Amino acid sequence: MSKNHFVLEDQYEIIERCMRDDRLAQEKFYRHFYPSMFCLCKKFFQDDHAVLEAVNDGMLKVFNRLKDYHPDKGALFNWVYTVVRNTALDKLKTSVKVPVAAVSEEEVEIPTGNILEDLEWRDVYHYLDLLPPATRAVFSLFYLEHFNISAITKQLQIAPGTVKWQLSEGRRLLHPVLKKHFTI
Repeated sequence: MSKNHFVLEDQYEIIERCMRDDRLAQEKFYRHFYPSMFCLCKKFFQDDHAVLEAVNDGMLKVFNRLKDYHPDKGALFNWVYTVVRNTALDKLKTSVKVPVAAVSEEEVEIPTGNILEDLEWRDVYHYLDLLPPATRAVFSLFYLEHFNISAITKQLQIAPGTVKWQLSEGRRLLHPVLKKHFTI
């Protein structure tokens, strides 16, 4: 086990030290969660600088809110993941303008099946890089974070028809590329 890894038994000590602004404990905490949080934010942003900014902003919120974490409500990882994901999504809302689809909800079919589920993670990121930022965000929330249409609508503050259109657009854009590798 690496020196930056902490186990369940000492997580409460690390949390307490972090809340006392112990920089070594904060660094240990940050390094422990960094790989997972980087992968999480990479789902939403193509540029590594934007990914790192989202991770850092999210982890800052984690440190500022550690007093709000209660183990009886869930695992520490899940709590950190949620805080960082919500921070990344807030950043996404302000940095990416989601085009409003000029179609009604009834005109767009809800995509079925997860076209990303049989891919390796590095391939998922490669294919996400082919999508425009707004489509990437909606696509990631739906297929990778398993948000439903209603949750995406609330999170990104866009209309359900726009969410459905973005999902269809993502499938349309990825279809020729994925067709070469898979039967879809």
